[in-house]
Order: sequence, then C-alpha cells, then structure tokens
Amino acid sequence: MNVVSTLYECKHCSGTGTCQNGPDGFSCAACIKKNELGFWSRRQHKGLMCGACGGIGRAEPLTERMNKRIAPVLAIVLTFSLLIMVSLAALLNSTHFNELLAFSSAIIGAVVGFYFSSKSTKL
Repeated sequence: MNVVSTLYECKHCSGTGTCQNGPDGFSCAACIKKNELGFWSRRQHKGLMCGACGGIGRAEPLTERMNKRIAPVLAIVLTFSLLIMVSLAALLNSTHFNELLAFSSAIIGAVVGFYFSSKSTKL
C-alpha cells in the first residue's frame, strides 16, 4: 500500500521548526510540555522544537491523519469483536451459532480479503 502524506507549512512555527510563540519570542507552554521538560524547568526557553510539527517545519493536518487511520482501526475492532462473539457462542452452545458463524465469516472474509489482497502488479 503506497500511503502518500500531504505536508503543509506549519502555522505554529511558520515553517522554521522552532517555537517562538510565547511572550518575548520564547517558546510557548504547549511546546515546552511537548518537549517533556520537567515541571521546575518550564520557565522561559528559546529555540525549542515545535510541538505541532515535531521540529520539521511541515505538518500533516489532523483530519487527514484520522482519515488514514480510521478504516484499519475499524477493521481490527470489527474482526476481533466478531471472533470473540463466535467463540462465546461456541462455548455457550448457543442455538444461533450457525447464523452467527455464517454472518461473521462473510464479514471477516471481506476484511481479510481487502487488506491482504495483492494490489500491486509485479513484473
């Protein structure tokens, strides 16, 4: 799977990679916290890495990151919940085990087929 990331200039640090948004050109409190400085050393710092872009000066929007991650997470949660449901039905000798197995196997098969199919053509 070829995942392409669209990076835009970070508006927090203006593309420099260092935060200067605090008072008098110091780093802001959010970037100080992101750099994991101790509580007592969170006074005034200059030149700290920008917490929004990780110091590279370019950032990926939150909505784009969420759109890329929600489908795989949903597939994992759905697959494991269906496997647990079928296992519980089998252990408890449910009268609806046959229906649950048919329903779950179709959905799990579709999810596995989608993520493990070869989409690239190799010559």
